[in-house]
Amino acid sequence: MPSLVAPSNPGSSERTLSSPAPKRVLIVSYYWPPSGGGGVQRWLKFAKLLPRQGWEPVVVTPSNPDVPVTDPTLSEDVSGDLEVWSFPAREPTRVLEKLMLGKSTSRLGAEREASPSIASRLVRWVRGNVFLPDARVWWVKPTTRMVLKKMRNHKIDVLVTTGPPHSMHLIGLALKKATGLPWVADFRDPWSTMDYLEEFNLSKKAKKRMKSLERQVVDAADRLVVTSPGALSELGVPNSPKGAVLPNGWDRDDFPSPAPPPRPQNNPPVIGHFGALYGSRNPRNLWPALAKVGWSLRIGGQVTPEVKKDILQSGVRVEWLGDLGHKEAVLAMHECHALLVTHNDSVSARSSTPGKLFECLATGRPLLIFGPKDGDLEARCHALGLSYLPHQTPEKDISSWLQQLDSDSPSNTVSKELAATFERRVIATELADMFNALL
Repeated sequence: MPSLVAPSNPGSSERTLSSPAPKRVLIVSYYWPPSGGGGVQRWLKFAKLLPRQGWEPVVVTPSNPDVPVTDPTLSEDVSGDLEVWSFPAREPTRVLEKLMLGKSTSRLGAEREASPSIASRLVRWVRGNVFLPDARVWWVKPTTRMVLKKMRNHKIDVLVTTGPPHSMHLIGLALKKATGLPWVADFRDPWSTMDYLEEFNLSKKAKKRMKSLERQVVDAADRLVVTSPGALSELGVPNSPKGAVLPNGWDRDDFPSPAPPPRPQNNPPVIGHFGALYGSRNPRNLWPALAKVGWSLRIGGQVTPEVKKDILQSGVRVEWLGDLGHKEAVLAMHECHALLVTHNDSVSARSSTPGKLFECLATGRPLLIFGPKDGDLEARCHALGLSYLPHQTPEKDISSWLQQLDSDSPSNTVSKELAATFERRVIATELADMFNALL
């Protein structure tokens, strides 16, 4: 986990190892450009930066993924020298779509529909009880066979799998058994304790099977990497030497230089939210508070109908930006006077930290942060000296916070030096050190 003390020279983390034959790491990731979203960026950035640390990535990904959002601009970070092994995937979600039982690109479980239809409930039950651990499981066996065939003629030193979808870890489990290579299982989100699983009405048998698959991965992996400390407890290895916390971060190449100022001060102050906004992330008391104190709102990304309804009924002035490319979103963040980070209000979310937090920190803008009470995000904010509001915070208290916020002398920010400890080059250095130790 990066230290909260900034290095004297953050750029010094870009050490280059002179080796005639770089070590090679195989990265199994379902999401890869042009797929979009935060889940793509973690290993996309690692694959970009690891060669500077003497590690050559080889990426395994579907040739025809079924994804909720795309962002072609992320392909700019894919080196022309990067070796990608892509294999076709059969997707049960596409079968359901043909039967008019659901839409394959929907983030099932995230929407938290107030009154789901019979078809929607059926899709969720099938998703939770038939396709275990997730709807990508049909890709596991054929991909494992094809990867093993490729590995006969390609040297690999370390295996990496990243989930969700956590079925990717089943590929890692099979490769580990077949090759004995060191294996790093990366959990970007929880597995058997993930909050949206409640929407799938899992049977006792399905829950038991889910736990069993997770335990097999936890026992077999040489390293378990998570993005937030509580996730190690969720996996049952809070004090195990195989556990490691590598948070998400921000890439300085994505940030404009020089950074643009916020909108002119004669306009109403603007607070921005960038990323998916759905039921369990909805800070309902914020929207009327913004309207009351005269702030306006900018929203980039997908917003579910229920959340949009709450925002419109509050009377707050809002600008809908829709889906943005990643760099475009970072630029739009800089044009705001303050930024909103809101995390799921659920038990499982207490053990995770949203990746968007670190990019927001790097902008230097004041942050308004909502999330579950007594979780990792709250602890992280307190460690960084940032204020934190549980989702249940009354409207009057939110209004008070907004009224005290002076955009001319930003508060609730961290120093550039502290933000630099979460720059992706620093974190990639720690990852490379982990790989080296495994060898």
